[in-house]
Amino acid sequence: MRTPIRLRVLAGALSSLVAAISLHPRAALACSVCLPGDPSFSAAGASAQPAGSVSLYTEFRSWQKVSGALPHAEPGGGGGGLGAAPAELHFEKNQGQRLDFYLGGSPIDRVSVALDLPIVFSEVQEIEAPAVERLRTDGLGDIALSTSLVLWRDREVLPATWLEARAMLEFPTGESGNFKEAQGDPHVQSGSGSWDFGFGVAVAHRLASAALYASAFYRENTEGSLDYVYGDVVLATAAAEVPLGHLSGVAPLDVLVPGLALDFRYAERDHFEGLTYVDSGGSILYASPSLRVRIPWLRPAKPPSLRVAVQIPLVQRWLYGFQEEGRVWSAGLLVPF
Repeated sequence: MRTPIRLRVLAGALSSLVAAISLHPRAALACSVCLPGDPSFSAAGASAQPAGSVSLYTEFRSWQKVSGALPHAEPGGGGGGLGAAPAELHFEKNQGQRLDFYLGGSPIDRVSVALDLPIVFSEVQEIEAPAVERLRTDGLGDIALSTSLVLWRDREVLPATWLEARAMLEFPTGESGNFKEAQGDPHVQSGSGSWDFGFGVAVAHRLASAALYASAFYRENTEGSLDYVYGDVVLATAAAEVPLGHLSGVAPLDVLVPGLALDFRYAERDHFEGLTYVDSGGSILYASPSLRVRIPWLRPAKPPSLRVAVQIPLVQRWLYGFQEEGRVWSAGLLVPF
């Protein structure tokens, strides 16, 4: 393989890697803690791209979670927290989908920005056997703006290693105070009603036949609507991608790029009307395999790519109270300009 082609393949692998473990820090309010993954979006490895580059990334995600029900301002037992009733008697099942539209780019050298516009589809089943009550909401979620700054890179053109600082601000644009429609349940709302922010760092490194990535991020959640406060979150990710052509020795297969990430999340417990929701927060570890398919025959210079992934819980016993998190499925399309 000629050197320019190899460089493009490696750059494409890293681009997909960063997109694969991208934001959003809180993927749906049906979950009392955030979904796993990197909290800063950089679909085309924006910090390593030339100034003036722009990309559009559209991603659909789906997940499910079961936890102890959130009593509506009714203190439970077991220390005075919320959600302390026996889980087999009263629990809630959250099923969520989310469609995100990310617009990212590098207005100047070393600086990248991204705007995330999410559409949220959320259903909560409140189950108190034998009764089942279904609550559903669809609509615009909380819009987020993120930015990254390259603090260091090993060279100015086609860097192999670089270090970034990250920041994020989320706006309360989603519906969050419709008490009647949500029957007082904050988890049914498409927005939080809070101004949330966070900071972190990330490092990327290109090997001869792979791309490596790691990041850590802290998110502060302020008090939102309906007297609900989501716990603050710490996220960490370590990931790698290798074009299939390098693994198999068949160069044309480099359009297929498998990847694997480990996503860790810790969240503090949520609070509702001044009381602690005991079936929220804690730590969880996910394994996240992915596959990206480059489509060079559409636009050879800047080809789009499709990506599918699943985040699989490895350890759930670190979660607080009664919580069972399912797999997170995703599919996305990246279009660089």
